[in-house]
Amino acid sequence: MPEPQSFTSGQRAYLSSLAAVDSIDASSRIRYADWFRVECMRRYREGEKPAALFREAGLDPKIVGYKRIERAFARWKQSPDPPVPQRKPVDPRDQLIAAQALRIQQLEEELRLKQE
Repeated sequence: MPEPQSFTSGQRAYLSSLAAVDSIDASSRIRYADWFRVECMRRYREGEKPAALFREAGLDPKIVGYKRIERAFARWKQSPDPPVPQRKPVDPRDQLIAAQALRIQQLEEELRLKQE
């Protein structure tokens, strides 16, 4: 099986700040919150697209990768829905800070590429 896409420190910080993400380990494996998995599968069965569900949760497919989303849904389809825990409250300021940190990192990368 191929190695998962690794994330930059800025991307890891951003993804970790999202309510849909429980954790990201050192090998860039994302563990999603149970409520997110249940909600995704419910809405998927109603006809919504996986990438749109991830995007809505802040998990842009350009960052996490379409293949990662495809594999997550394949796993979730095979496993029973876990009990739905309460959604952890998200401070919008934390989400804004994480989004800004990611954007700064993207701009720095663009600048670095232009200077090369």
